[in-house]
Amino acid sequence: GNHVGGLWGKCAYDWLFVDLLAVPEEYRGENHGKALMERAEEIARANDCVGMWLDTFEFQARGFYEKLGFQVIREEDIDIGNGFYMNDFVMEKKLTG
Repeated sequence: GNHVGGLWGKCAYDWLFVDLLAVPEEYRGENHGKALMERAEEIARANDCVGMWLDTFEFQARGFYEKLGFQVIREEDIDIGNGFYMNDFVMEKKLTG
């Protein structure tokens, strides 16, 4: 099949850090993002990572990650200038078993 998205991450310090998950809007809702995250989890487990970590903004995909078992561990407001802030969520999923 065709590539319709991608995930960029790295294993370091016993964690897999997801830097970027991208699926074009016209392909969302078709489980491509879920498949990418499941593959990332497989890679994390194969590298003996204890968990996965990422951050996302409120307007992005917090609910998507929560459905995959991620939990918010820190919340912060990011100053984006001109008196505007974006709510950022740091999330993790511990891998056991």
